[in-house]
Parts: sequence; structure tokens; C-alpha cells
Amino acid sequence: MLFQRLRKYILLMSVSFFLTALIGSLFVKQSYAYHNESKHSSIIERLFKKLKPSVVHIEVLGFARLKNGAIMPEEDIGTGFFINKDGDILTNFHVIGNAGKIYISFLKYKDIRANIIGTDPTSDIAVIHINPNGKTIIPLVLGNSDNLRVGERVMAVGNPYNLYQTVTTGIISGLKRSLVFPSARFYGNIIQTDAAINFGNSGGPLVNYKGHVIGINTAKLANHAQNIGFAIPVNLAKRNIPELIKYGRVIRPWLGIEAIKLTKSLSTLFSMKYVKRGLLIEKVFPGSPAFKAGLVAGKRVIAMKNVTYIIGGDIITRINNKKVYSFSRLEELVSTFSPGQVIVLKVHKGKSVRLVRVRLSSMP
Repeated sequence: MLFQRLRKYILLMSVSFFLTALIGSLFVKQSYAYHNESKHSSIIERLFKKLKPSVVHIEVLGFARLKNGAIMPEEDIGTGFFINKDGDILTNFHVIGNAGKIYISFLKYKDIRANIIGTDPTSDIAVIHINPNGKTIIPLVLGNSDNLRVGERVMAVGNPYNLYQTVTTGIISGLKRSLVFPSARFYGNIIQTDAAINFGNSGGPLVNYKGHVIGINTAKLANHAQNIGFAIPVNLAKRNIPELIKYGRVIRPWLGIEAIKLTKSLSTLFSMKYVKRGLLIEKVFPGSPAFKAGLVAGKRVIAMKNVTYIIGGDIITRINNKKVYSFSRLEELVSTFSPGQVIVLKVHKGKSVRLVRVRLSSMP
């Protein structure tokens, strides 16, 4: 009898200890989760407080020309941020590209007139300027976008739909994406993020949790896509900012041709026996580096299925021994050089193959 009571007592004590340990473990986990959540929230709050004085609201008043030739007033909004204490602000070209007048607001300062310093449609960035006299200007730190990692936490500050200084958070969803606008082209270097990017966010900073700018928010994917936004790598902007401020534009290398991608099926269709892939030159601009180097455009015009081809011209297959398989690849490779540098093209014409040295010039 005594043994049974003792056994029951031990069992009850064991269950009691087990329940106490379980409740304690859950409490610790809850406390840890709450601590982590609080820590995460405090980082966002601290970052926003730090970034807030540097991020500006941009209002653009301009004009749009309709198809019938009529001119209509047009308003646009966007975001920008200070890059120095001189009053220079970085934003997107597509925000201010059609501007007649530009006004910015930040902190206690409202509707300050700004003027354009430099624009670069190709990289979709622009620098605008305000008079800094007597104003509190705190530039943001431009970080390094070359060592980003997918999954890294980021934060965007902007003015979506005129909702002044909105903060959104997320991660870097992808790297080395390609994106093509009517004027801007990004080949394998754009940043993808799930931090909400909307109309009005354009030109605002995408920052890491150190508070350093790693991208310039530029677009969201259309067609009802959710949480797919894009930002221009800050290192691309850092390379171009000095020229934008000094010259008002980015001085880019220029070859001076128009060409189409030559595929195996097209080469068969056009009875090209010796070259199956490459870049078929359709036009050489007079006075261009390509013109001076003796590159030849086609003259024979063929129209098929509402597409016009100009054949008979030189075919480029390599630049400095790197394969060229599309015009975007050509632009990408040429952009790695500077005006005045010499490139070597591998050029085919019928059976003949030659190496052509071309000295690049500045894009007109």
C-alpha cells in the first residue's frame, strides 16, 4: 500500500516537473520572439529617423504633347535624396525628364524650387539642385552594391501616391536582373526587391540595415504583379554622378552602327553559307568610329511578314575576342570601354574574315 502511494506521488511530481518545464520553455521562446521582434522594429525606427532628413518629395510641373500636336499640362511626383551638402539631389530621370518646373519638400522646408544639373536617360538617373543657404542638409551614405546577397534585409523610403515619407521593408529578392525601358536599358545588373515600390517611390533610396544606400528605386513589375520591385545599383550611379555634376551628362563610348541579331535560321533564309550567328550591320552612321574604321552596312532590303531586313553588310562576331550574339550584348561590351579607347572587332563578309581596329568616340 505504501509502495503504491509512493509510486503515485513520484508520478505526480514527474508530471508536475514536466509541465513546469514545458511552460517555462514556451515562456522563454515567447520572450525571445518578442525580443527579436522588438529589436527588428527598433532598427526600422532608428533607420527611418536617420534617413528622414535626407529624403525629399519631388513635384514636377511639365507639359505633354498629344498625338494631335496639342500641348497639355502634366504633373508628376517622385522621390530623391541628398548626396552632398551642396544641395545636390539624386533621383530618376523619368521623374524629372519632362519637367518645366521642379519643387521639392523635406523637413520643415516646403515647395523649394530646384533646377536640373545633369541627366542620363540611359541609366535613368538625374541630379537636381537646390540652394543650400541656411538649410539643414544631411546627405546619405552611398554604399556598395557589388557585394549584395539575396535575402539581405532592405528598406525603402519614398512618397508613393503622395503619401509623404512612407517606409516599406523587405529583402533583396534577386540580383543581376535585366530591365528595359523606352530609353533606359539594364542588362543583368538590376536589383529585385519585395519592398513595396509604387508610383511616387521612383528616385528614392533603397538602403541596407546599416543605413547605406545600395540602390535607387525605379520601377515595379506591371500586370498586377505583387511584391516585385526594382532598384538601380548604387555603384552604377556612383560612377555617373561626377560627370552629371561636371558636364550635365554621362560621356559614353560610341561605335555608331545599327545592327540585328543574326540567327541560324536567318542565315539559312538569307543563304549565308559561312556565318551562322553574329550581328548583321544594317546602318553605319556617317562620321562615326565604325564609319572611319571602314565597316560596311547592308544595301539589299528584304521585307517578310511586316519585318524589313537590310542584308549584305558586315557581320560582327566578336569584340576583343568576346562573342557578340545580340545588339544588347554589343552595347553591354562597348559600355565597358571609355571614349578614345581602341577595340578590335572580328568581322565577316562572305568568305573573308578580318580584324578591324576601331577607336571609340563620345556618344553625340
